[in-house]
Amino acid sequence: MHLGAQVIKLEPGATASSAISRYRASGLVEYVEQDVYAHITATPNDQFYFAQWHYSSINLPSAWDTTTGSASVIVAVLDSGIRSHPDLDGVTVQGRDTFDNDNEPTDPGCSTDPSNFSHGMHVSGTVAALTNNTIGVAGVNWGGVAGTKIMPIRVTGEVPGVGCGVGFFSDIAEGIAYAADHGAKVINMSLGGSVNSSTLENAVNDAFSRGVTLVAAAGNDNGPVLFPAAYSNVIAVAATACDNTKASYSNFGPQIDVAAPGGDAGVICEGDPNSGYVWSTSWSPATGNVYPGFNGTSMAAPHVTGIVALMISRGITGPSNIQNVLQTTATHLGAAAGRNDFFGYGLVNAAAAVGGGTVATRLRAFSGDIIGSMLTIRSDIVGVLSNGNFFITNAHAGTRTIFAWQDFNGNGILDSGDYFGQTPGVVITDNVTASGVAVTVQRYSGSSVTIQSVLAVIRKR
Repeated sequence: MHLGAQVIKLEPGATASSAISRYRASGLVEYVEQDVYAHITATPNDQFYFAQWHYSSINLPSAWDTTTGSASVIVAVLDSGIRSHPDLDGVTVQGRDTFDNDNEPTDPGCSTDPSNFSHGMHVSGTVAALTNNTIGVAGVNWGGVAGTKIMPIRVTGEVPGVGCGVGFFSDIAEGIAYAADHGAKVINMSLGGSVNSSTLENAVNDAFSRGVTLVAAAGNDNGPVLFPAAYSNVIAVAATACDNTKASYSNFGPQIDVAAPGGDAGVICEGDPNSGYVWSTSWSPATGNVYPGFNGTSMAAPHVTGIVALMISRGITGPSNIQNVLQTTATHLGAAAGRNDFFGYGLVNAAAAVGGGTVATRLRAFSGDIIGSMLTIRSDIVGVLSNGNFFITNAHAGTRTIFAWQDFNGNGILDSGDYFGQTPGVVITDNVTASGVAVTVQRYSGSSVTIQSVLAVIRKR
Protein backbone atom coordinates (compact mmCIF):
# COMPACT_ATOMS: atom_id res chain seq x y z
CA MET A 1 0.00 0.00 0.00
CA HIS A 2 0.99 3.68 -0.26
CA LEU A 3 2.30 5.84 2.62
CA GLY A 4 5.11 3.37 3.33
CA ALA A 5 2.82 0.94 5.14
CA GLN A 6 2.69 -2.78 4.49
CA VAL A 7 -0.20 -5.05 5.42
CA ILE A 8 0.90 -8.44 6.76
CA LYS A 9 -1.47 -11.42 6.68
CA LEU A 10 -0.98 -13.82 9.57
CA GLU A 11 -0.35 -17.52 9.13
CA PRO A 12 -3.12 -19.86 10.34
CA GLY A 13 -3.00 -20.17 14.11
CA ALA A 14 -0.95 -17.02 14.65
CA THR A 15 -2.39 -14.28 16.85
CA ALA A 16 -2.21 -10.56 16.25
CA SER A 17 -0.71 -9.89 19.68
CA SER A 18 2.17 -12.36 19.19
CA ALA A 19 2.91 -11.02 15.70
CA ILE A 20 2.92 -7.44 16.97
CA SER A 21 5.33 -8.37 19.78
CA ARG A 22 7.63 -10.13 17.32
CA TYR A 23 7.79 -7.19 14.93
CA ARG A 24 8.36 -4.71 17.73
CA ALA A 25 11.20 -6.80 19.14
CA SER A 26 12.87 -7.07 15.73
CA GLY A 27 13.88 -3.41 15.64
CA LEU A 28 13.19 -3.42 11.89
CA VAL A 29 9.98 -1.42 11.93
CA GLU A 30 9.00 2.03 13.07
CA TYR A 31 5.72 0.75 14.47
CA VAL A 32 3.23 -2.08 14.07
CA GLU A 33 -0.47 -2.27 14.86
CA GLN A 34 -3.45 -4.48 14.22
CA ASP A 35 -5.59 -3.63 11.20
CA VAL A 36 -9.19 -3.12 12.33
CA TYR A 37 -12.61 -3.20 10.73
CA ALA A 38 -14.79 -0.28 9.80
CA HIS A 39 -18.55 -0.82 9.69
CA ILE A 40 -20.96 0.59 7.16
CA THR A 41 -23.71 2.60 8.84
CA ALA A 42 -27.30 2.71 7.67
CA THR A 43 -27.50 6.03 5.85
CA PRO A 44 -30.51 6.58 3.57
CA ASN A 45 -30.17 7.98 0.07
CA ASP A 46 -33.20 10.29 0.17
CA GLN A 47 -32.75 13.53 -1.77
CA PHE A 48 -33.23 15.92 1.15
CA TYR A 49 -31.80 13.77 3.93
CA PHE A 50 -28.85 16.17 4.09
CA ALA A 51 -31.22 18.79 5.54
CA GLN A 52 -32.58 16.52 8.26
CA TRP A 53 -30.09 17.53 10.96
CA HIS A 54 -32.70 16.56 13.52
CA TYR A 55 -32.02 12.84 13.00
CA SER A 56 -28.32 12.90 13.80
CA SER A 57 -29.20 15.09 16.79
CA ILE A 58 -30.99 12.15 18.42
CA ASN A 59 -28.47 9.47 17.38
CA LEU A 60 -30.93 8.02 14.89
CA PRO A 61 -28.44 6.77 12.26
CA SER A 62 -26.89 4.52 14.91
CA ALA A 63 -30.34 3.21 15.80
CA TRP A 64 -30.90 2.31 12.15
CA ASP A 65 -27.92 -0.04 12.42
CA THR A 66 -30.16 -1.99 14.82
CA THR A 67 -33.64 -1.59 13.30
CA THR A 68 -35.49 0.51 10.74
CA GLY A 69 -38.93 -0.58 11.91
CA SER A 70 -41.44 -3.35 11.37
CA ALA A 71 -44.69 -3.74 9.42
CA SER A 72 -46.23 -5.27 12.54
CA VAL A 73 -46.14 -1.89 14.29
CA ILE A 74 -49.01 0.52 13.60
CA VAL A 75 -48.72 4.16 14.63
CA ALA A 76 -51.92 6.20 14.85
CA VAL A 77 -51.42 9.85 13.92
CA LEU A 78 -54.26 11.95 15.32
CA ASP A 79 -54.06 15.13 13.28
CA SER A 80 -55.41 16.90 10.20
CA GLY A 81 -55.45 13.81 8.01
CA ILE A 82 -53.37 12.63 5.08
CA ARG A 83 -53.28 12.61 1.27
CA SER A 84 -51.48 10.72 -1.48
CA HIS A 85 -47.81 11.71 -1.54
CA PRO A 86 -44.77 10.08 -3.22
CA ASP A 87 -43.13 9.61 0.17
CA LEU A 88 -46.25 8.38 1.98
CA ASP A 89 -47.99 6.12 -0.54
CA GLY A 90 -48.17 2.55 0.72
CA VAL A 91 -47.29 3.58 4.27
CA THR A 92 -50.85 3.79 5.63
CA VAL A 93 -53.51 1.40 6.88
CA GLN A 94 -57.23 2.14 7.14
CA GLY A 95 -57.91 5.14 9.34
CA ARG A 96 -60.84 7.21 10.53
CA ASP A 97 -62.17 10.78 10.38
CA THR A 98 -63.77 11.60 13.72
CA PHE A 99 -63.98 15.29 12.81
CA ASP A 100 -66.44 14.58 9.96
CA ASN A 101 -67.53 11.18 11.32
CA ASP A 102 -66.58 9.02 8.35
CA ASN A 103 -63.90 6.55 7.28
CA GLU A 104 -62.08 8.91 4.92
CA PRO A 105 -59.26 10.71 6.81
CA THR A 106 -58.24 12.85 3.84
CA ASP A 107 -56.85 16.28 4.66
CA PRO A 108 -59.05 18.68 2.61
CA GLY A 109 -56.80 21.67 3.15
CA CYS A 110 -57.85 25.07 4.42
CA SER A 111 -60.40 26.96 2.30
CA THR A 112 -59.52 30.32 3.86
CA ASP A 113 -55.78 29.78 3.30
CA PRO A 114 -55.03 27.48 0.33
CA SER A 115 -51.29 27.82 0.98
CA ASN A 116 -51.63 26.32 4.47
CA PHE A 117 -49.57 23.11 4.53
CA SER A 118 -50.94 19.84 5.87
CA HIS A 119 -49.88 19.44 9.49
CA GLY A 120 -50.85 15.77 9.63
CA MET A 121 -48.78 14.87 6.57
CA HIS A 122 -45.71 16.57 8.02
CA VAL A 123 -46.07 14.64 11.27
CA SER A 124 -46.71 11.36 9.42
CA GLY A 125 -43.61 11.79 7.28
CA THR A 126 -41.43 12.22 10.34
CA VAL A 127 -42.80 9.01 11.83
CA ALA A 128 -42.48 6.81 8.76
CA ALA A 129 -41.89 8.39 5.35
CA LEU A 130 -40.78 6.06 2.59
CA THR A 131 -37.03 5.97 3.12
CA ASN A 132 -33.99 5.05 1.05
CA ASN A 133 -36.01 5.57 -2.14
CA THR A 134 -33.76 8.35 -3.59
CA ILE A 135 -36.46 11.04 -3.33
CA GLY A 136 -37.75 13.39 -0.68
CA VAL A 137 -37.01 12.83 2.98
CA ALA A 138 -36.38 10.01 5.43
CA GLY A 139 -38.63 8.99 8.29
CA VAL A 140 -37.63 7.90 11.78
CA ASN A 141 -39.02 4.54 10.67
CA TRP A 142 -38.29 3.49 7.10
CA GLY A 143 -41.81 3.27 5.73
CA GLY A 144 -42.63 0.81 2.98
CA VAL A 145 -43.92 -2.71 2.44
CA ALA A 146 -41.87 -4.08 5.33
CA GLY A 147 -41.91 -0.86 7.34
CA THR A 148 -43.92 0.68 10.14
CA LYS A 149 -47.48 1.65 9.19
CA ILE A 150 -49.37 4.91 9.76
CA MET A 151 -53.03 4.86 10.80
CA PRO A 152 -54.26 8.37 9.88
CA ILE A 153 -57.03 9.60 12.14
CA ARG A 154 -58.39 13.02 11.24
CA VAL A 155 -59.39 14.85 14.42
CA THR A 156 -58.87 18.47 13.33
CA GLY A 157 -60.30 20.57 10.54
CA GLU A 158 -61.78 23.92 9.63
CA VAL A 159 -64.26 25.46 12.07
CA PRO A 160 -66.15 28.53 10.76
CA GLY A 161 -65.29 31.62 12.72
CA VAL A 162 -62.39 29.85 14.46
CA GLY A 163 -60.02 28.75 11.72
CA CYS A 164 -58.18 25.69 10.42
CA GLY A 165 -56.34 23.06 12.42
CA VAL A 166 -58.98 23.05 15.15
CA GLY A 167 -60.25 19.92 16.88
CA PHE A 168 -62.69 19.11 19.65
CA PHE A 169 -61.51 17.08 22.62
CA SER A 170 -64.44 14.72 22.04
CA ASP A 171 -63.17 13.96 18.52
CA ILE A 172 -59.65 13.38 19.85
CA ALA A 173 -61.02 11.03 22.51
CA GLU A 174 -62.96 9.12 19.86
CA GLY A 175 -59.81 8.94 17.74
CA ILE A 176 -57.84 7.46 20.63
CA ALA A 177 -60.53 4.83 21.15
CA TYR A 178 -60.55 3.97 17.44
CA ALA A 179 -56.78 3.57 17.39
CA ALA A 180 -56.77 1.31 20.44
CA ASP A 181 -59.62 -0.78 18.99
CA HIS A 182 -57.90 -1.25 15.63
CA GLY A 183 -54.40 -2.37 16.54
CA ALA A 184 -52.39 0.81 16.95
CA LYS A 185 -49.47 0.31 19.35
CA VAL A 186 -48.46 3.97 19.46
CA ILE A 187 -50.53 7.16 19.21
CA ASN A 188 -49.06 10.53 18.24
CA MET A 189 -50.94 13.69 19.23
CA SER A 190 -49.22 16.83 17.95
CA LEU A 191 -52.01 18.99 19.32
CA GLY A 192 -53.31 20.26 22.62
CA GLY A 193 -55.50 22.57 24.63
CA SER A 194 -55.19 24.40 27.91
CA VAL A 195 -58.33 23.01 29.57
CA ASN A 196 -58.57 19.59 31.18
CA SER A 197 -61.21 17.19 29.85
CA SER A 198 -62.42 14.13 31.74
CA THR A 199 -63.58 12.59 28.45
CA LEU A 200 -60.13 12.95 26.92
CA GLU A 201 -58.33 11.77 30.05
CA ASN A 202 -60.55 8.69 30.27
CA ALA A 203 -59.79 7.82 26.65
CA VAL A 204 -56.06 8.20 27.34
CA ASN A 205 -56.20 6.01 30.43
CA ASP A 206 -58.21 3.32 28.66
CA ALA A 207 -55.76 3.11 25.75
CA PHE A 208 -52.81 3.08 28.16
CA SER A 209 -54.37 0.21 30.12
CA ARG A 210 -54.64 -1.74 26.85
CA GLY A 211 -50.92 -1.44 26.16
CA VAL A 212 -50.93 1.58 23.84
CA THR A 213 -48.13 4.14 24.22
CA LEU A 214 -49.36 7.72 23.84
CA VAL A 215 -47.09 10.63 22.88
CA ALA A 216 -48.08 14.31 22.73
CA ALA A 217 -46.61 17.72 22.04
CA ALA A 218 -46.12 19.98 25.05
CA GLY A 219 -47.30 23.11 23.20
CA ASN A 220 -45.77 26.20 21.65
CA ASP A 221 -46.66 29.04 24.04
CA ASN A 222 -43.51 29.08 26.21
CA GLY A 223 -45.92 28.35 29.03
CA PRO A 224 -47.56 25.45 30.88
CA VAL A 225 -47.81 22.02 29.25
CA LEU A 226 -51.06 21.50 27.34
CA PHE A 227 -53.49 18.58 27.51
CA PRO A 228 -53.27 15.70 26.59
CA ALA A 229 -49.48 15.96 27.09
CA ALA A 230 -50.07 16.97 30.72
CA TYR A 231 -51.70 13.63 31.57
CA SER A 232 -49.51 11.19 33.48
CA ASN A 233 -50.16 8.36 31.01
CA VAL A 234 -48.93 10.42 28.05
CA ILE A 235 -45.27 10.98 27.15
CA ALA A 236 -44.96 14.78 27.05
CA VAL A 237 -42.40 16.08 24.55
CA ALA A 238 -40.64 19.44 24.66
CA ALA A 239 -38.72 20.88 21.70
CA THR A 240 -35.04 21.67 21.19
CA ALA A 241 -33.27 23.89 18.68
CA CYS A 242 -30.40 22.62 16.54
CA ASP A 243 -27.88 23.55 19.25
CA ASN A 244 -29.75 21.44 21.84
CA THR A 245 -31.04 24.47 23.70
CA LYS A 246 -34.71 24.89 24.58
CA ALA A 247 -36.69 26.04 21.56
CA SER A 248 -37.91 29.54 22.38
CA TYR A 249 -41.58 28.59 22.06
CA SER A 250 -41.49 25.21 23.82
CA ASN A 251 -43.83 24.77 26.77
CA PHE A 252 -42.35 23.51 30.01
CA GLY A 253 -43.33 22.10 33.37
CA PRO A 254 -43.16 19.08 35.67
CA GLN A 255 -45.04 16.93 33.15
CA ILE A 256 -42.24 17.02 30.53
CA ASP A 257 -40.76 13.55 30.02
CA VAL A 258 -38.20 14.10 27.26
CA ALA A 259 -37.19 16.56 24.58
CA ALA A 260 -36.74 16.10 20.84
CA PRO A 261 -35.79 18.33 17.90
CA GLY A 262 -38.48 20.83 16.99
CA GLY A 263 -36.33 23.48 15.36
CA ASP A 264 -36.25 27.19 16.08
CA ALA A 265 -36.17 29.73 13.26
CA GLY A 266 -34.14 32.03 15.50
CA VAL A 267 -31.35 29.49 16.02
CA ILE A 268 -29.18 28.56 13.03
CA CYS A 269 -26.26 26.16 13.46
CA GLU A 270 -23.01 26.25 11.45
CA GLY A 271 -24.56 28.71 9.00
CA ASP A 272 -27.00 26.07 7.72
CA PRO A 273 -30.39 27.69 6.98
CA ASN A 274 -32.02 24.25 7.13
CA SER A 275 -31.15 23.91 10.81
CA GLY A 276 -33.95 26.17 12.02
CA TYR A 277 -36.61 23.73 10.88
CA VAL A 278 -37.69 20.09 10.85
CA TRP A 279 -38.10 18.81 7.29
CA SER A 280 -40.79 16.38 6.20
CA THR A 281 -43.64 15.66 3.80
CA SER A 282 -46.68 17.89 3.25
CA TRP A 283 -49.23 19.28 0.80
CA SER A 284 -51.45 22.29 0.28
CA PRO A 285 -54.15 23.13 -2.29
CA ALA A 286 -51.91 25.90 -3.61
CA THR A 287 -48.65 23.94 -3.95
CA GLY A 288 -49.53 20.27 -4.18
CA ASN A 289 -47.04 17.84 -2.64
CA VAL A 290 -43.99 19.46 -1.08
CA TYR A 291 -41.23 18.96 1.51
CA PRO A 292 -41.42 22.01 3.80
CA GLY A 293 -39.66 22.88 7.02
CA PHE A 294 -41.81 23.40 10.13
CA ASN A 295 -40.90 24.05 13.74
CA GLY A 296 -42.79 23.33 16.93
CA THR A 297 -43.35 20.74 19.60
CA SER A 298 -45.68 19.22 17.00
CA MET A 299 -42.54 18.32 15.09
CA ALA A 300 -40.67 17.12 18.19
CA ALA A 301 -43.37 14.65 19.26
CA PRO A 302 -43.28 12.42 16.13
CA HIS A 303 -39.53 11.94 16.59
CA VAL A 304 -40.32 10.35 19.95
CA THR A 305 -43.29 8.46 18.51
CA GLY A 306 -41.07 7.10 15.76
CA ILE A 307 -38.47 5.96 18.28
CA VAL A 308 -41.19 4.22 20.29
CA ALA A 309 -42.20 2.34 17.13
CA LEU A 310 -38.57 1.30 16.61
CA MET A 311 -38.42 0.12 20.23
CA ILE A 312 -41.54 -1.99 19.82
CA SER A 313 -40.10 -3.53 16.65
CA ARG A 314 -37.18 -4.64 18.85
CA GLY A 315 -39.48 -6.25 21.41
CA ILE A 316 -39.43 -3.41 23.95
CA THR A 317 -43.08 -3.19 24.96
CA GLY A 318 -45.46 -1.85 27.60
CA PRO A 319 -46.18 1.88 27.82
CA SER A 320 -44.72 2.27 31.34
CA ASN A 321 -41.58 0.36 30.39
CA ILE A 322 -41.19 2.33 27.16
CA GLN A 323 -41.55 5.62 29.03
CA ASN A 324 -38.90 4.50 31.53
CA VAL A 325 -36.46 3.41 28.80
CA LEU A 326 -36.84 6.73 26.98
CA GLN A 327 -36.15 8.60 30.20
CA THR A 328 -33.16 6.55 31.35
CA THR A 329 -31.45 6.52 27.95
CA ALA A 330 -31.99 10.22 27.18
CA THR A 331 -29.01 12.56 26.88
CA HIS A 332 -29.09 15.02 29.77
CA LEU A 333 -29.58 18.68 28.87
CA GLY A 334 -29.47 21.65 31.21
CA ALA A 335 -26.98 22.97 33.72
CA ALA A 336 -28.02 21.02 36.81
CA ALA A 337 -27.92 17.24 37.08
CA GLY A 338 -31.16 15.28 36.95
CA ARG A 339 -34.54 15.98 35.45
CA ASN A 340 -35.67 19.55 34.75
CA ASP A 341 -38.86 21.20 33.54
CA PHE A 342 -37.45 22.36 30.19
CA PHE A 343 -36.10 19.05 28.84
CA GLY A 344 -37.50 16.44 31.23
CA TYR A 345 -34.94 13.66 31.45
CA GLY A 346 -33.13 14.97 28.38
CA LEU A 347 -32.88 14.69 24.62
CA VAL A 348 -34.08 11.32 23.34
CA ASN A 349 -31.29 8.99 22.21
CA ALA A 350 -32.68 6.66 19.56
CA ALA A 351 -29.76 4.21 19.49
CA ALA A 352 -29.72 3.78 23.24
CA ALA A 353 -33.51 3.45 23.41
CA VAL A 354 -33.69 0.62 20.86
CA GLY A 355 -30.91 -1.27 22.60
CA GLY A 356 -28.12 -0.11 20.34
CA GLY A 357 -26.12 1.00 23.36
CA THR A 358 -25.80 3.89 25.77
CA VAL A 359 -23.61 6.87 25.05
CA ALA A 360 -20.79 5.12 26.92
CA THR A 361 -20.91 1.87 24.95
CA ARG A 362 -21.06 3.76 21.65
CA LEU A 363 -17.86 5.62 22.49
CA ARG A 364 -14.51 4.56 21.08
CA ALA A 365 -11.23 5.28 22.86
CA PHE A 366 -7.77 5.60 21.32
CA SER A 367 -4.51 7.50 21.64
CA GLY A 368 -3.07 9.87 19.10
CA ASP A 369 -2.15 13.42 18.21
CA ILE A 370 -4.26 16.37 17.13
CA ILE A 371 -2.73 19.20 15.15
CA GLY A 372 -5.07 21.87 13.81
CA SER A 373 -7.86 20.18 11.88
CA MET A 374 -6.17 16.77 11.69
CA LEU A 375 -6.36 14.04 14.33
CA THR A 376 -4.05 11.06 13.82
CA ILE A 377 -4.86 7.81 15.61
CA ARG A 378 -1.79 6.00 16.99
CA SER A 379 -3.26 2.97 18.73
CA ASP A 380 -5.99 0.40 18.41
CA ILE A 381 -9.50 1.83 18.55
CA VAL A 382 -11.25 0.15 21.48
CA GLY A 383 -14.76 0.11 22.85
CA VAL A 384 -15.79 1.71 26.12
CA LEU A 385 -17.58 -0.44 28.68
CA SER A 386 -20.95 0.55 30.12
CA ASN A 387 -19.19 1.62 33.34
CA GLY A 388 -16.97 3.99 31.36
CA ASN A 389 -13.77 1.92 31.59
CA PHE A 390 -11.51 1.28 28.60
CA PHE A 391 -8.14 -0.35 27.88
CA ILE A 392 -6.24 0.90 24.84
CA THR A 393 -3.91 -1.60 23.18
CA ASN A 394 -0.99 -1.26 20.76
CA ALA A 395 -0.43 2.42 21.56
CA HIS A 396 2.62 4.06 20.00
CA ALA A 397 5.19 5.23 22.54
CA GLY A 398 5.53 8.94 23.21
CA THR A 399 3.60 11.75 24.81
CA ARG A 400 0.12 11.36 23.40
CA THR A 401 -3.43 12.52 23.86
CA ILE A 402 -6.10 10.02 24.91
CA PHE A 403 -9.36 10.51 23.02
CA ALA A 404 -12.92 9.26 23.44
CA TRP A 405 -15.30 9.84 20.54
CA GLN A 406 -18.70 8.87 19.26
CA ASP A 407 -19.22 9.72 15.61
CA PHE A 408 -22.86 10.68 16.05
CA ASN A 409 -23.73 11.04 12.36
CA GLY A 410 -21.33 8.39 11.06
CA ASN A 411 -19.50 10.69 8.64
CA GLY A 412 -15.96 9.89 9.84
CA ILE A 413 -15.33 13.50 10.84
CA LEU A 414 -15.31 15.00 14.32
CA ASP A 415 -17.97 17.68 14.03
CA SER A 416 -20.77 19.43 15.87
CA GLY A 417 -23.04 17.12 17.84
CA ASP A 418 -20.53 14.28 18.27
CA TYR A 419 -19.58 13.14 21.76
CA PHE A 420 -15.90 13.90 22.27
CA GLY A 421 -13.29 14.27 24.97
CA GLN A 422 -9.50 14.41 25.19
CA THR A 423 -6.82 14.18 27.85
CA PRO A 424 -3.43 15.43 26.58
CA GLY A 425 0.06 14.83 27.93
CA VAL A 426 -0.18 11.12 28.65
CA VAL A 427 3.24 9.45 28.50
CA ILE A 428 3.09 6.07 26.78
CA THR A 429 6.04 3.70 27.17
CA ASP A 430 6.46 0.34 25.44
CA ASN A 431 5.36 -2.61 27.60
CA VAL A 432 4.23 -0.34 30.46
CA THR A 433 0.57 0.07 31.40
CA ALA A 434 -0.52 3.64 32.05
CA SER A 435 -3.50 3.68 34.40
CA GLY A 436 -5.71 6.29 35.97
CA VAL A 437 -6.27 8.27 32.78
CA ALA A 438 -9.74 9.86 32.74
CA VAL A 439 -11.40 11.49 29.75
CA THR A 440 -14.38 13.81 30.18
CA VAL A 441 -16.80 13.55 27.25
CA GLN A 442 -19.30 16.18 26.17
CA ARG A 443 -21.08 17.35 23.04
CA TYR A 444 -18.57 18.76 20.56
CA SER A 445 -19.22 22.25 19.19
CA GLY A 446 -15.88 23.25 17.65
CA SER A 447 -14.57 23.28 14.10
CA SER A 448 -14.63 20.05 12.10
CA VAL A 449 -11.61 17.77 12.47
CA THR A 450 -10.54 15.07 10.00
CA ILE A 451 -9.67 11.70 11.55
CA GLN A 452 -6.92 9.57 10.05
CA SER A 453 -5.53 6.26 11.24
CA VAL A 454 -1.94 5.12 10.82
CA LEU A 455 -2.25 1.57 9.54
CA ALA A 456 -0.25 -1.63 9.62
CA VAL A 457 3.54 -1.87 9.62
CA ILE A 458 5.79 1.11 8.84
CA ARG A 459 9.28 -0.03 7.95
CA LYS A 460 12.35 1.88 9.05
CA ARG A 461 14.30 3.49 6.22
